Amino acid sequence: MSQVVRPAPKHTFVTMLIQALGVLILRPWAGLCFRNRIRYAAPLTHPCVFASNHRSFADPPFIAMCSSRPIAFFARANLWRVPGIRQMLNAFYGIPVERENPSISSMKGAVERLRAGISVLVFPEGTRTKSGQLGKLRDGPALFARRGGVPLVPVYVHRSEAMWPRGALLPRLCGKRMEIRFGKPIVAPLGLEPRAADAWVTQRLHAWMQRQERALQNPRRP
Repeated sequence: MSQVVRPAPKHTFVTMLIQALGVLILRPWAGLCFRNRIRYAAPLTHPCVFASNHRSFADPPFIAMCSSRPIAFFARANLWRVPGIRQMLNAFYGIPVERENPSISSMKGAVERLRAGISVLVFPEGTRTKSGQLGKLRDGPALFARRGGVPLVPVYVHRSEAMWPRGALLPRLCGKRMEIRFGKPIVAPLGLEPRAADAWVTQRLHAWMQRQERALQNPRRP
C-alpha cells in the first residue's frame, strides 16, 4: 500500500447534519426497537474499504450509523437526475455507477474517494442474499483497497432484513434482534503480486464472514 492518502476533506453542513441524525436518532432507534448490538474488534480505521455482507436495503444506513465519519457508497448514476436525492448523494460523496461501464465507473469513483480520505462501503456479494446465507465474494473490495492504498475492514450484518425485508416497500418500525460486527483491518503481506494480494485479502474476508455467520446463526454452538 504505497499510495499516500490525503487528509479527509472538510465536510459540509449537510453532511455533518445527516451523519449526526444517523448517530443520534437511527442508532438509538435500532437499539431500542431491534435490540441492535454493535461490536468492534478494533477501533475503526479511516479511510478504509468497509466490505460487508448484504441482507437488506437497510444495510448502508445501518453500517454508516456505526461511524462518526461519513462513508461513501455506490448508487446508480441516473439517481443524480432526481432533485433531492442528488443533493443527498453528493453530501455523502456518493459514487455514481454508469450502466454502460459499471466496473470502470465504480473503480474510478472508489479510488478517488479513498485517496481523498473518505471511506467506502462495498458489498462483495454484489446483491442482497435471497437465502439468508453468505454468497460468493468478488475481489472488487480488495482491489479498491489496494489501489486506494488503504486497509479493508470486514463487516457482518445479522438480521437487517428484520427492518427491511426483501420485497417490502418501506422499512418496519420494530423487529427481531440485529447485530453488526466489525473485524480487524485486513492487509495483504508485502511481496505478493496484485492479483494474488487481492485473492489473499478476499479469502481472509470470506473466512471471517463465515465465522461470524456460524456464530450468529448458532449462538449456543461451541
